[in-house]
Order: sequence, then structure tokens, then C-alpha cells
Amino acid sequence: MNIGKRLASIGSKVPSGCVLADIGTDHAYLPVWLLQKQRIKSAIAGDIAQGPCKAAKNTVAMYGMKDKVDVRCGSGLKVLRDNEADCIVIAGMGGSTIADILSADLAIAQQAAMLILQPMAGASSLRKWLCEHGWRLAEEDLVQEGGHLYEIIVAVRGNSCEYSEAEYEVGPCLMAKQHVLLPEQLQKLLTSYRKMLLNMEKSNLAKESEKYRQVTELLRQLEEISDEYKRC
Repeated sequence: MNIGKRLASIGSKVPSGCVLADIGTDHAYLPVWLLQKQRIKSAIAGDIAQGPCKAAKNTVAMYGMKDKVDVRCGSGLKVLRDNEADCIVIAGMGGSTIADILSADLAIAQQAAMLILQPMAGASSLRKWLCEHGWRLAEEDLVQEGGHLYEIIVAVRGNSCEYSEAEYEVGPCLMAKQHVLLPEQLQKLLTSYRKMLLNMEKSNLAKESEKYRQVTELLRQLEEISDEYKRC
């Protein structure tokens, strides 16, 4: 099975021999691929909609893994029982949606040894939420596929370091390992915030706001990080 670079990168971070919960599984490609590689013991594949659940059941049946993958239709982590999953994957949703899913069943989320999250947007606020709720950012990755740059965040239980707003935005682990795609990610962020400031400058009220001051300072920090990275 070929699952693409994004899912393959997520899968590479799943601990060997674990019980995986793939939340928002869609077609259940990730758990089936990991089982094919004998990386995981078993999996719970959850999705809120009947269509994806039916597609997931078809995939599981096609690859003869009904005894290894339990497809459950339900909202977020409500498909899980106490201490059932060692690792939880939530991929392909907005960062705020992922945080909402974790918040809604925080006790269940905290029982997992690892979270592997791939937000489509809002990675900064998701990183901050994790650090404020007892998780530590253990690893991050950037993957380019189909013209898109995807951020992957791996979090484990533990005390977090304190990060600046710019570090939350860029990804402290990506910065620490000087990820090869980081210049592209930084350019994307700089372009976005420069455009935001230009739009705000069209209004005197917006220019006098606290939001304008915050974005100006964040952009300054991001430019510093970008300049420092260029010198490395």
C-alpha cells in the first residue's frame, strides 16, 4: 500500500508494538499500512461520519485485518475506552479542532503515552495548548506533498519548556534540528504576517490596536529567526 509522504512520515513516528488510535481515520490507510509493516500490535480507527467509517471497514476487510483494526463511528476520543490506546494520531484537521477533540476527553488523551498531530492550520495555537496542558513537544517534522507543506507535531506527557510566540509559530523542535524545509516554512510565515500588517495599516483603528502591536512584534521575531537561520 502506498500512503504518500505525509501519512508515511506520521507512521514513522508511531512507536513499535503499540496500540494505535487513529482519530479521523477516513479510509483507515494509516493503521492498515502500519500493520502491514508489523509496526503496531493493533488499532482503533475512529471517525465521526458514517461514510468514512464504511470506507475504513472496506479497507480493513480488503487487507484481511478485521481481527487487528476495530473501526468505530463516533466523535473524537469518545470512541476510546480507558487506557485503551498507547498512541493517538489526529491528522488532517485544523489545530483548534484538534485541541477541541483533546479537550473534550482530556482524561482519555492523558492516558496515551504519545500524541502525533498533523494540523492543517493553527499549529502555533496547538503547540501552545499542548504545553499548557501537560505535554512536552518531543519531535516535529515538515513534509512537502502535492504542493503543500505539512507540519507534524509529536507530544509526550511531561513538563514543557517556555517558548516565545515566534517559537510556537515556527516550531521549537524544527528550529533545534534546523530542518531542511524550515527556510520555506519561515518564508511562508513571513509572507502571511507581512500581508496581515499591510491590510491592518489600511485602517487607523486597526493600526492603533493591541493586535497590530502583537503582529508587528511577532513579525520582528520571525525575521530575526530567518536571518539567523540564513547565517548558519
